[in-house]
Amino acid sequence: MTSLASSTSKDVRLISIVSLVHLFSHFYQLTLAPVFPLIKAEMGLTNVELGFLVTVFFIASALFQTPAGFLVDRFGARPVLLIGLGILSLSVTCYSLAPNYQVFLVLTFLAGMGNSVFHPADYSLMNNFVSPRLMGRAFSFHTNGGHFGFALGPAVMALLAANMGWRDAAALVGLTGVALTLILVIGGARLFEGSQSDLFPKEEAKDSGPRESATSISVLLKPSVIAFFIFFTVLAMGLIGMQNFTPTALVAGRDFDLVTAAGALSGFLFGAPIGIFVGGYAADKFQRQDLLALTCIITAGIFVFLVPVLQFEGPILTIQFFIAGIFFGFALPNRDMVVRASTPKGASGRVFGFVYGGLDTGAAITPAIYGWFVDLGRPDWVFTSSGILMTIAALIIFTTARLVQKQSLAKG
Repeated sequence: MTSLASSTSKDVRLISIVSLVHLFSHFYQLTLAPVFPLIKAEMGLTNVELGFLVTVFFIASALFQTPAGFLVDRFGARPVLLIGLGILSLSVTCYSLAPNYQVFLVLTFLAGMGNSVFHPADYSLMNNFVSPRLMGRAFSFHTNGGHFGFALGPAVMALLAANMGWRDAAALVGLTGVALTLILVIGGARLFEGSQSDLFPKEEAKDSGPRESATSISVLLKPSVIAFFIFFTVLAMGLIGMQNFTPTALVAGRDFDLVTAAGALSGFLFGAPIGIFVGGYAADKFQRQDLLALTCIITAGIFVFLVPVLQFEGPILTIQFFIAGIFFGFALPNRDMVVRASTPKGASGRVFGFVYGGLDTGAAITPAIYGWFVDLGRPDWVFTSSGILMTIAALIIFTTARLVQKQSLAKG
């Protein structure tokens, strides 16, 4: 019993650490946007120039995720994670010192490069060292860490900037990340131990199956891995487009005031974390995570698709988005379990780095398309296309998972 409690304690500590650093990653992604009006007034930048800062961040993050995955598989997740957190935190700190736009662009590129390590490093740590019986819950806490980072970013930055200016606010939140990095470095490897830390290498040695070389790129060329990348890209297109343009679409198409329109979207944002927590427990209890992911993503997509059809308003519309958020959140830990089950041994960093790069890819290409819908006078297409894209994504992950399972049975 004591041994079990000790093992569980190690898992909880590791899950807490990776969830915390994931929170910082998502917090830093929204460091600049809340203070754009202050930066614009001080530096005389256009809205296009401000938006390009965010674009550069995500381009860098997408470009370096796969290389970060190779480094994770070659040198280990912990050093790569700490280096990335340090680079990201220092870059955000240096936002406060940026003398001009050109330096700002360099800093956002460096920040995006630092941000690229979190998915491959975090998932590699959890996959390798957390007990399989807790894996679904580990994924759910990790994902919710990112959601809470998104929730805290705008509120904290707006509050700090209102009281001390945007430069001091950036310095304060950046130095907080630097301090966290130093604490984790000083704490050493023991902070990153899980219940499988001693068992994992032995299990690998006993396994008769092939183990991928830490430098092999062939694993990324597998049809299933490419399909998962496409899945994440399509899913991000549906999600990011809906999240970013729901208020605009409701104002333009339904004559809602901005507060009411934003309140409807808040229903989704509040529902998703609830669904994520429950979905994590379900992922640990049920074996058909692919079916759970399929059902829940499609259900969420249907609720979004029906927004312009049902024409609900007020609290009923918010409840509609809330239910969509619950189902979408429920799917996410199960989605991660499906990818994990299809990942070759020794390749967690590369595979998770590559396929999660689809999220940044979808985030980079979507805003212009959804903005075009609104400019065309078709704001309802925001919801129609989001619902369709979510459904397509669900079918991709389910079909891919089933094919991988059939191949495994054929080989066995």
